[in-house]
Amino acid sequence: MGKKSAERNVRLEQLRREQKRKERRRALLIYGTSGFVVVVLLIGIIIYSVADTHSKNKTREVGYTAAASSAATAAGCTGTVNDASQGSSHVSTTVSYKASPPTSGSHNPDPLPDGISFYNPASGIPVERAVHNLEHGFIVGWYDKSLPAAQVEKLRSLAANAGPRFIGVPWTRSAFPDGKHFVLTAWDRTQRCTTVSADVVKDFVAKHANPDPTGATWDSPTAPESGAQGGTLDVSADGPLTAQGGATTATPTPGAGTMSLAPTSPTPAP
Repeated sequence: MGKKSAERNVRLEQLRREQKRKERRRALLIYGTSGFVVVVLLIGIIIYSVADTHSKNKTREVGYTAAASSAATAAGCTGTVNDASQGSSHVSTTVSYKASPPTSGSHNPDPLPDGISFYNPASGIPVERAVHNLEHGFIVGWYDKSLPAAQVEKLRSLAANAGPRFIGVPWTRSAFPDGKHFVLTAWDRTQRCTTVSADVVKDFVAKHANPDPTGATWDSPTAPESGAQGGTLDVSADGPLTAQGGATTATPTPGAGTMSLAPTSPTPAP
């Protein structure tokens, strides 16, 4: 091999080695950059996950208020507030509730029945029965004595189309505070309004009727018996059904929930 040929071979070997070094550097740069991007993405996912969990936990706390929608603002409504649980004992007596109206607490063992969407102002429907409906995942729209008659009629009409889990019930114990004469409630959830709005009722029912059972474990719980049916059909929109002599009578209806009953016909006088 001549001298020139040997020098050329040495030079080629140097070039090959240099090329391999460049390729290794390029590979390290690519892998290093890719690894950095992956790490950044993982950190971002972790941060998002932690922030999302914190945000969800916040919305489940007592005292949290979900912002009012534009429709709710137009109807003079507050945001929806998470209330503190007041218990869920069954009692057969009148209950003095801390809140007006209540969203949880001791209540009558027999909820109001399915199928009646609105109770008239003079119906005298027991508050304690309606509170039991809240525990079952119903929505109760309470209206006080100061709600104008036209608004009461509007609520009556809306209730008929608000779905089977909505009930309009008169609140006769006192006027609601701050001029909010119509109050939407779910178990441990309250939204107070000045006027009745179809959009507000629809939105509240969509968000809070029959909630996921996991919500019963939150700091401010949702309905612990979500999805359960109503109770004894011993009332009408005008109040309790009574037989001759003033006694309330009812007969069982097959396939009901807690105990769904239907009224008997009065016995004709002899």
